[in-house]
Amino acid sequence: MALIIKKESALAIDKKGVAMRIYNNKDQYSGASVVYQETQKGHFEEFYHSKSHFIYYIIEGNGIWYIDEQAYDVSGGDLIIIPPNSKFYYKGALKQICIVSPSWEPESEHHVRDIDWS
Repeated sequence: MALIIKKESALAIDKKGVAMRIYNNKDQYSGASVVYQETQKGHFEEFYHSKSHFIYYIIEGNGIWYIDEQAYDVSGGDLIIIPPNSKFYYKGALKQICIVSPSWEPESEHHVRDIDWS
């Protein structure tokens, strides 16, 4: 069965400096979760997920992604694929789509540390 989720139906939250619209969860579709994200400064948390891949498409903006302590410059049009158990966070003014596969589960996300951009 097809699943159509309108922007107005997406769950809007703010998490550690990132405004998010969460379009679906694992109960709606277990194959992947899709999240639209906007940030002016970056994600103020380093974390890893023990089960899922995180795939980010940068719509616009510029920033620096830190993946397993390695820094990567990114900008609009770039794609980032992060495998399970890789620690990451990012900074910069970015608009991006995040696809988490299989769908995100809270019990599989692990906090490493808070990030202070001041």
